[in-house]
Amino acid sequence: MSEALNPVGVVCTSCRNATSSVPAGWIGEDEDPTIGYALIECSHCHRLMVIQEFNEWNGQDLVSSGAPVVIWPVRDTQLSVEIPDPARKSFEEARACHHAGQFTAAALMVRRTLEAVCIDKGATTGSLQVKLNELKSKGIIEGKLTDWSHDLRALGNEAAHDTTIFISAADAQDALELAEALLNYVYVLNAKYNAFKARRTTPVAPS
Repeated sequence: MSEALNPVGVVCTSCRNATSSVPAGWIGEDEDPTIGYALIECSHCHRLMVIQEFNEWNGQDLVSSGAPVVIWPVRDTQLSVEIPDPARKSFEEARACHHAGQFTAAALMVRRTLEAVCIDKGATTGSLQVKLNELKSKGIIEGKLTDWSHDLRALGNEAAHDTTIFISAADAQDALELAEALLNYVYVLNAKYNAFKARRTTPVAPS
């Protein structure tokens, strides 16, 4: 297990800042000593978190096999039912990868989420860059959302093609939040605005 005096880095699920904090101590599972748990305090907002770490034997000692993950408190929001299954499932798998400490895999699944949105909205040919630009030309995404989409695409490309790069916990967390905002805009807020505008432009019968 990690030594009690060694700080560990995680993304706080309360304030969303990356924090490096010293655990109060590690507790292992009786059935599986390679899994450890610890209580830490965020150095920014001072909220408490329970983290989990997976370890493996190196022949003499237990050593960490990946970044620790926060298992409490979990602050994931439930996705709207308006989001179609391919985009929803890809995003939920991105979340699952993040919770498991697989941050590079999370970035890949965020990129897959973008692909699912493009296909659902009729942008089916060319590279993901071309597809996102088609969404922009159709008015489905605009402004900052377009910038975010291309930044998420670039992060996913790094995760997919550059084997020397491993995505950090903070970058993966930001990617999840930006992708969730994109999904909500495209499938929830846009629909609400269109419904609002339709109501406002419908003539009201005189009373």
